[in-house]
Amino acid sequence: MVVVGIAVLAGAAVIAQGTTPGAPGSLTFQVSGGNVFLNWVSSTGMAPTFNPASSFYRLEAAAAPGAPPFYTWDSSSLGDTPASRKMFYMLTDFAAFGVGPGEYYVRVRGVNGGVEGPVSNEIRVQVTGGCQAPGAPTDFTAITRGDTVYMGWNDGNGGVPTTYVVLARYAPASTGAGVIASLPTEKGPERTMFNAPIPGGYHNVLGVPTGSYYVQVVATNACGISAASNEIVVNAPNNAPTIRTANAASGRLPYFNIRDLVLRIGGEARDRGYLSGTPGASNDSCQARPGFPFTTDPSNPILELQKTQRNRYIDYMVQQLRDRFDQRIGFNAKPTRENAIIAGDEIAFQWGSDAPQGSPSAYFIDTLGGHCTFGRESVDHRPFFLEYGRWTSAGAF
Repeated sequence: MVVVGIAVLAGAAVIAQGTTPGAPGSLTFQVSGGNVFLNWVSSTGMAPTFNPASSFYRLEAAAAPGAPPFYTWDSSSLGDTPASRKMFYMLTDFAAFGVGPGEYYVRVRGVNGGVEGPVSNEIRVQVTGGCQAPGAPTDFTAITRGDTVYMGWNDGNGGVPTTYVVLARYAPASTGAGVIASLPTEKGPERTMFNAPIPGGYHNVLGVPTGSYYVQVVATNACGISAASNEIVVNAPNNAPTIRTANAASGRLPYFNIRDLVLRIGGEARDRGYLSGTPGASNDSCQARPGFPFTTDPSNPILELQKTQRNRYIDYMVQQLRDRFDQRIGFNAKPTRENAIIAGDEIAFQWGSDAPQGSPSAYFIDTLGGHCTFGRESVDHRPFFLEYGRWTSAGAF
């Protein structure tokens, strides 16, 4: 295997004895020719660190179920590169290109201060070198706000999908009811770590007519159409209470596209004056919140405040997104600076069940351009898939 143009380093040296981490969860794969993409849910108990030799993931591939691995890869082998200059225990993706045809049994485990944790679920990855049809999408779910439905799902094990089709009926598919709406949708954005396809998709529908609908999604590529996902019931209009806990069987919450909502709320924050101010003034959008003292970089104190502090803008964004979309919206602790307390421009969407502060179980909802800009007040949005996030719900609004 060749891992994204970087050297494979099996069994990297470790430091300082640590505690046993939990097993990673929901290991899944997608294949495109000889390219293999893996994704898993973070282990519990991994020590927050910037030292790649302290906490990392170890991937193992064997020729038979439960057999000793013939191939091992440590995420610590990424070393200190721009793409990997993050907290290494948060890296939950892997990509290999040019994998030879064969059948591989793959698992992953956390390593914490020299202590190996238990392995994840083991998956059978079949590489044919040719095109493979996708597996049935998993964890299909929806959040309805009024007559707008936000839908998201994860990919099943199999070939990499290129498109999806959302299918709606008036009655369960098991009754033989016909499809009343067929909504094609493209793949979502790519991951940032390995430039690999995001394992899942999303689709928003506005102006849904009043009624109840039975909905599924199928994945497609040049080789075929997958089986249908789990079936959900969508009631519209609906303003059900926002959700606090995971509602995906795998524990991996699908990604939702809320770009328009982020931009709308960001505009409100801008109109309220939360994107401007004078450093140190009582109305400064960079002013530290109670419990979050100023942390400055002497070479550029204003920039450091922008990057590491909560501010009125980010407070407003989080509160409004919780109220209007989902309670799982929260603050993201900046993982690229060890002295960071809160990221002043990044919002987290955690998929765990009331995950504790510091949990890596988070998506980014990045609101670049909308923090302490002093004369360049603007709101932007850039989504990230499950990478590099730390969830925190710390502090009152």
